[in-house]
Parts: sequence; C-alpha cells; structure tokens
Amino acid sequence: MNLCFAYPNKFRFSETFIHDQIEQLQPKITIYEGWYPSLDKNDVSFLPFPFNILYVRGGLRNVLPSLYHKIYTFFLARYLTKNNIDVVLAQYGPMGATINDACVKANVGLVVHFHGFDANDKATLDKYLPAYQQMFKTVKGIIAVSRDMRNKLIEFGADPDKVIFNSCFVNTSLFSLGKPENNDKIFMAVGRFTAKKSPFSTIKAFHKVLQTVPDAKLKMIGEGELWDEAKALIKELGIESQVELLGVKRPTEIIDLLKTARVFVQHSMFAPNGDSEGTPVSILEASAVGLPIVSTYHAGIKDAVVHEKTGFLVNEGDWEQMANYMTQLINNPELCGQMGRSARQHMEDYYEMSKRVDTLREILEK
Repeated sequence: MNLCFAYPNKFRFSETFIHDQIEQLQPKITIYEGWYPSLDKNDVSFLPFPFNILYVRGGLRNVLPSLYHKIYTFFLARYLTKNNIDVVLAQYGPMGATINDACVKANVGLVVHFHGFDANDKATLDKYLPAYQQMFKTVKGIIAVSRDMRNKLIEFGADPDKVIFNSCFVNTSLFSLGKPENNDKIFMAVGRFTAKKSPFSTIKAFHKVLQTVPDAKLKMIGEGELWDEAKALIKELGIESQVELLGVKRPTEIIDLLKTARVFVQHSMFAPNGDSEGTPVSILEASAVGLPIVSTYHAGIKDAVVHEKTGFLVNEGDWEQMANYMTQLINNPELCGQMGRSARQHMEDYYEMSKRVDTLREILEK
C-alpha cells in the first residue's frame, strides 16, 4: 500500500497521536501545511513556481479561494499520481473536504480521520458541512474517535458502512505502571485551558475538596485562552498555595509528573460554540500510568473510563459530584491503586497502540 499522510501542522507536538500514526504506518509520502497541505517531510512544496512561495499561495488562497482550489487540486492530483499513491489518510474533516477533489481526480482512495472539533464546532460546521456532505459521496472511509462522533457523522449524511469507530490510542510500553497509593495527595490535570476542558469546573471541584482535605494539591499542565481567567479564579478562591499552574511540558516531563500524582482529573464538556472532545489522549496516558480517573460522561471518555472500575464519571457541569468522587479517592489510597491497575489493564485491552493501528491499517487497505 502506497500511503500519503496529510496533516495540518508538522510542528504541533501536542498532537502526539498524529506523529505516532506516521511512525507506525510509515507512509510513502507525508504532506502538511494547514488545510491545503503542500509541503513534504523536507519542507519542500510540490507546487510549482510561483505557488511554492508561501506568500503567493497564501495571498491567492485568501483573495481568490475558488481559483486557488482549482490550481491546488490539479497539482495535488498530479503529485499523487506521480508517486503511485493508493490511498490518502487526511487528518481532520476540513483537510478531507479540501483534498477530496484531488483524490477523485487522481482516482485515489481517501480516508478521513475526524478528531473532535471538526465534527462539533459550530463555526467549523457552518463553513465545512456542505463540503463534508459532498466528500461523503466519494470517500473510501471515515474514522470517528468516539461512538457519539460516529452517530453525529451519520446524521450529517455519511454512509454508516463507511464510518468506523477507532479511538485514539496509547503506546503502553512508554508508560510504566505507577503506584498512586504511595503518592502524596496530588490531583493532576493535563490539557489546554479551553472551554471544552472546563478548567474552572476542575478548580471549583478542588476548592470543595479542600474543605475536608486541606493538605491536597492540584497541579495543572497546559496553557490556553482561559489560563488568565483560571489563575484569577484560583486567586479569588484563595487557594493559590494549593494549586500549581505548570504551563506546557514535554511528553516525557508529563509522564514523570503523572507518576507523582494519586488521581487524574478532567472535566470535559461541550463548549458554548459546540466544540467537543473526541477521546482525550491525556486520559489514556494517565490510565496507562495507572492513575484512577475522575471525569465526565462526555464523548469518548464514556468508553475510556469504566465508571466505578477505572475511575468515576459525572454529568457535564456537575463539579460538586466531581468533588465528592475526588474526595473519596484522595482519602482512599488503596482504592486509587486498585482502580489505577484496572485503568492500565483497560488501556492494554482496548486502547493499545498496536491494536488500534492494525485496525487503521485494515481500513486503509480495504
């Protein structure tokens, strides 16, 4: 199988799942650069002069988008044919909608991998849903990372036989099993400070925990548009000494920090703009380390966390019940260890990278 792997951003290292897919699938060619990818792994554009100049293609795309789309489609189709590509794997719905015409023109199969916002965000759907529906007519396959997402794509008009649920994955070999029962009373949260992660809910839940467990700590990894507001809320609640905002960390640093915690927390929910999680990789990684999870009945989390076995789940917005579960776990280290080991086993059974990549490869080769 000669595979072309298309993705938007080569340097967004937080998207570890994309880089893992590239490493595992070993595509013949990769292309990246926004929703109109034209740069190969060596950062060389397949577009001819003058379109290989960034400001030329960017300017034309903004001023005459229809003309640019035709030009891009012609040269991408030629590039795929030249490289004898059998199938293209496009990351995110807008990417698939953009390159669909070129795949049809080159008679190359297209598999589109949806992840979260691309199936939920209102502004994205307003812009791309008609293109999605056109793409659905010719696409070879569609990958949804949660069952909820699969149902939504079918509602949009995708052929149910072509929409396959295949969650994000975790390489458990990179995560040695920790012993949360031996750790201090630390809650760990990892993720962007954005509406769908609802960091305010996590902070308010932790504030309630402190009323009965005053020596607990909350460490939050990440940054984002709500970071300043989150910091202000922490100050307003008077819990600055118990909450650490650690900023962005490298993957290896995150693993080390997870191993110091007793419980992982994340209050995912639908954002006001409709944005949603797919299956949060941070929850998979925390589970792989052997941490019990306190999260929400949201998107793929419902599958990744087994309520009362690998952690606890609450309804979106119910930070008070989240606090109750957090308190129950932080005061019961033995239960943390038991649930953490079950969480690790759940990852090995259902989310192990090799199994998920094998399914992905089967979809591409079908």
